[in-house]
Amino acid sequence: MILARLLTPTEIGVYSVTLAVTGIAQMLREFGVGSFLIQEKELTKDKIRTALSITMLTSWTAGALFYFSRYWVADFYNEPAMILLIEIQCINFILIPFSTPVLALLNREMKFGTLYRINFISTVTHTIVTLSLASSGYGFFSLAWGAVANIVCSTLLLNANRPKEAWVLPGFKEWRRITNFGIQSSFIALIREIALNFNDLILGRVFGFHLTAIYSRAQGLMYLFHRDIMEAIRKVAFPSFSQAVREEKNLLKPYLLSVNLITVFAWPFYAFLGLYADTIVNLMFGDQWGASGPLVRILVFAGSIAALWNLASSSLMAMGHINKILRGELIIQLIRIALIIYASMFNIEMVCYALIIVNFINLLVTIKYLKQTIGLKLHTLLSSNINSFIVTLISMTIPALCFYYLPTYFNSIHTLLISCLACSISWLIAIFVTKHPISLELLRLTKRNLLPQDSK
Repeated sequence: MILARLLTPTEIGVYSVTLAVTGIAQMLREFGVGSFLIQEKELTKDKIRTALSITMLTSWTAGALFYFSRYWVADFYNEPAMILLIEIQCINFILIPFSTPVLALLNREMKFGTLYRINFISTVTHTIVTLSLASSGYGFFSLAWGAVANIVCSTLLLNANRPKEAWVLPGFKEWRRITNFGIQSSFIALIREIALNFNDLILGRVFGFHLTAIYSRAQGLMYLFHRDIMEAIRKVAFPSFSQAVREEKNLLKPYLLSVNLITVFAWPFYAFLGLYADTIVNLMFGDQWGASGPLVRILVFAGSIAALWNLASSSLMAMGHINKILRGELIIQLIRIALIIYASMFNIEMVCYALIIVNFINLLVTIKYLKQTIGLKLHTLLSSNINSFIVTLISMTIPALCFYYLPTYFNSIHTLLISCLACSISWLIAIFVTKHPISLELLRLTKRNLLPQDSK
């Protein structure tokens, strides 16, 4: 919100495109080591040693390749500043091997309190460095140095909390097992990252940095849930599903419940965001980003569909079906790239509509593989989320009436605040009226916090 007022859309567009290029190299640097350590049933010191060694090899190699390609990337986009941006980003590749295995082990042990503190301090550091440099006139370089500060801080904190079994020297004894997993995992991540960043890569070339930034800002609002909140949920869901598999439990019921708990938050969020898109964009980012509002109204439909399949990869990975994830990603992301290229021939709105189609296809493909593994069918998934749909309708009734019928002496900000309060209250009432599973979770949480410490 602050950066949107300190930097121009063009400056943010340059960094977004650079970050998209960086993201492709980042997928190669991790080589699926983190996922391997989390889902592996029998973890030994030799496997941890090999994981560390492979991460060092792949991360430093990817960083070197990325570094030596910086002039070509800058020439392709006709932006000389991208050379220095890439050089700064390459610092992260040096540091990653010293944090990835530790991060995976803490996730495997589900030490989310420790991870929360590390992420919180790293994020505060990231924010302070970025905003300080941006306000001092460093432009898009402030974003790059902020990212480096984040990695440095998190690496130091992770190593300060390193589990005993993670204090190992490099080794390659288990290289075959990890390499087999890592090749497939890296291929999946690479395909996914190329496809996800393909929007910025293509739009930056076709429409220029300004319009690319407008689109990225609209997508960023959708990603508040689809990427940011769901990333936190996946970090919990993956080790949790993996533990259930190690205990030989069936994942169908836990998976359905998990999706149901997601949609009851996601669907009202997207509905409210779509209704008040213009006001939210102007409030958060300022008038210069007003063109993002109409795009947000389209993208919320894509986000709503994504809420139904967001945990599919976590469950399939936990069960060891990485081959199914790979096949699914090949199908989905090739379709995504083809549709984005076709849509970019028209206008930026068509690119947004293309993402709705992609997310719907993604739902169908993931259902196919989930049916093979845990017996999930599409009608079962949809019927189990009818309660979330009803909650969304109830919680959005008053905000919709406010949007269309509040007297004109209420300005847009007043209307937004009143609607937000009404939506929250209506949502709380709706989850108890429909007896949604989230209501039981809230009651448990409330009782646990209200009980005296001795009773706990």
